[in-house]
Amino acid sequence: MAKRASLDDKLAAVRLLRNQPTSPALVAELRKAIADRSNFLASAAAVIAGDKRLVELTPDLEAAYNRFLIDPIKNDKLCRAKVAIVEALDKMEHDRPQTFQNAARHIQLEPIWGGVEDAAVSLRASALLALARIDASGLLTLLVDALHDPLLQVSKGDPERVVRIAAAQALGYQGSEAAGLLLRLKVRAGDRDPDVISECLHGLLTISHQEHLDFVASFLDPDNEAGCEAAVMALGKSRLPEALGPLEACWRRASSPPLQEAILLAVAMLRTPEAVDRLLDFVAGEIEPHSRMALSALKIHCHDARLTERIERVVAAKGNRELKEQFERDFRTDD
Repeated sequence: MAKRASLDDKLAAVRLLRNQPTSPALVAELRKAIADRSNFLASAAAVIAGDKRLVELTPDLEAAYNRFLIDPIKNDKLCRAKVAIVEALDKMEHDRPQTFQNAARHIQLEPIWGGVEDAAVSLRASALLALARIDASGLLTLLVDALHDPLLQVSKGDPERVVRIAAAQALGYQGSEAAGLLLRLKVRAGDRDPDVISECLHGLLTISHQEHLDFVASFLDPDNEAGCEAAVMALGKSRLPEALGPLEACWRRASSPPLQEAILLAVAMLRTPEAVDRLLDFVAGEIEPHSRMALSALKIHCHDARLTERIERVVAAKGNRELKEQFERDFRTDD
């Protein structure tokens, strides 16, 4: 009698399917794995199905999601299968909201040493972003609830921050006036994690930078370093040419080296010619700590060969040995 394949053998076989061309045989193998009782097998197959955009497997994925809702702590520890299924359906641009709506509300408290921990944080975050893509009815209600996660005082640390960040991103994608008001309210209410506030501010700029740029810039107060850095990063991610002025004004008032580094990084993130020129001026003309900060910020452009040549010329003209060593370290990557 043939030896029964182990879970490791089955997993290895499923993962090999990634390299196979799409065919009826491939779809059949993935369908079989998605239907397996093992959340490891189902999640591995779901990832491949999503990456290959095999939309014919959407009914199988939805059925598997519902199956893993039954006794989930036993059958889908860490929400491994459910997360993979939701992300696969989103990659397929699946437009039926039911699975996403369920996932956005799912809480799965699993035992850990000394208490419980919600294992569905990543699941809720992925589902919220999927719902924003299809602009499902009831989305704003879900996002309001997600911005104030009910488990903040249950889990140790703040793992639910990713849900609040996803909710802020989803509101930015949704783009309505109501979404903007919700983001503005959340910023006023505050959050224990500056990254959440930064994402809210970025969402406002995504919805309408003309309307919200002044509001975002009003948080550029170096005396409130965490809030200031949140606004700085939001402006950097916006890539708005209009963000350079507020960032420069903030730089002139900032004295904390970590905040100064964040401001220069945000300037680099703008990726505009004016922002690059300003950083090159810093490298060429500022005192050494600031010129080194500016060079570090420019590192995000290290794969731009033409800009790297410009930076090298500026560094060489400055004639500072430590700055030259920093350039060699940060910009001379091996091929």
